[in-house]
Amino acid sequence: MTNPGAVIDSLDRSQIYEQGFENQIFSKIRPIFRETRDFLKFLQRIKYDHRQLPENDGRFKTDNLSRNLVSDVMQINVSIVVLNIYDVTEATMDFACELFYREAWKDSRLIWDTNKFRNKSEIALHESYVSYLWHPDTFVPNAISSKNPKPLSMSHRSLLRLRNNGIILYSRRLSLIVKCNMDLSAFPHDYQLCQIDFESYGYSFEQVQYMWSEGEFKALKLLEFSLPDYVISKAYVTSRNETYATGTYSRLHLCLVFDRAAGFYFLQIIAPATALVIVAWVSLWVDREIAIQDLITIILTISLLLVSYNGLMPRVSYIKAMDLYLGFCFLIVFVSLVKLAIMKYLRRNVQDDEFAPNNGETTNFQNANTIRNYETFNEKSSHNQEILESPANDP
Repeated sequence: MTNPGAVIDSLDRSQIYEQGFENQIFSKIRPIFRETRDFLKFLQRIKYDHRQLPENDGRFKTDNLSRNLVSDVMQINVSIVVLNIYDVTEATMDFACELFYREAWKDSRLIWDTNKFRNKSEIALHESYVSYLWHPDTFVPNAISSKNPKPLSMSHRSLLRLRNNGIILYSRRLSLIVKCNMDLSAFPHDYQLCQIDFESYGYSFEQVQYMWSEGEFKALKLLEFSLPDYVISKAYVTSRNETYATGTYSRLHLCLVFDRAAGFYFLQIIAPATALVIVAWVSLWVDREIAIQDLITIILTISLLLVSYNGLMPRVSYIKAMDLYLGFCFLIVFVSLVKLAIMKYLRRNVQDDEFAPNNGETTNFQNANTIRNYETFNEKSSHNQEILESPANDP
């Protein structure tokens, strides 16, 4: 079976407008896309230019576009379904997300009579036909990277629908890695406010205005998912105008508040550091020579905890709450080490004073021994001298 998308993609756009639909080129798609064939004929008849910004005449109100619009401003109604959020990384200050991004706008040039479209008020077009229509040049200013719909993709596709009143609905699945400026001063009992921004790249707010949907599609919907380190406590949408050197542009904000779940850091860092401090204080009452070595080992262990957790954090210039806690634990153990060294020094001096005699007795005792040794030496010397001086015995 012929793939409709492949057939459409293989056609040159100029052939659609210049050669008509009786040509043999379009005989392949005629039995596949009757609605598409009628739509292409309609585009050819009205000489539609996809490069021209639609000019909506007067004011209008629809289900999807529930606000009254001024004729010279194109309004883009946006709704988002957040499928998943994952990989929230403090070291790089970003997070990844999957979402359905829907845009709805009105193009007055595409208003048709239902009698000419087999009494249908809405037609579904292949996703490749978005290139034949004017569509917003939406981009995400704070996105690091993105993954857009691709032909024959099993994960990222898009949807295009057109109503007889000129309302166009364009929905697509996006994968984004978004930058988030985090404040880690209260880590690990912190919360982070992250935003996903949407705005037009080339059209100023005098030409295109982005607004959150208030019609049949809710502006924001979060599906059920879980994060290992965070809980999404709040999600809301807002909008404002952003001014650059090239002009002022309409911008939408999807705001997510991440509350950190500190269980991992409590079990891996806080609890071990607390236990080490308790062991350090207990070692002060242990009367053994290796107590100082134990305290030094504890200091090195706390330093290792401090270095290992900072390896997961960005290099920020401010002090975090975890830094204060581990620094306090380090200080307590260091003071314990100094206290133990002072106690051992004082104890050794006290023991030496208990077992040594006083200074006067020591001096007299040493003098008496010296005199006694001198007298003994003199007696032995006199005796030896007498033996040497006595006459020899006769034979």
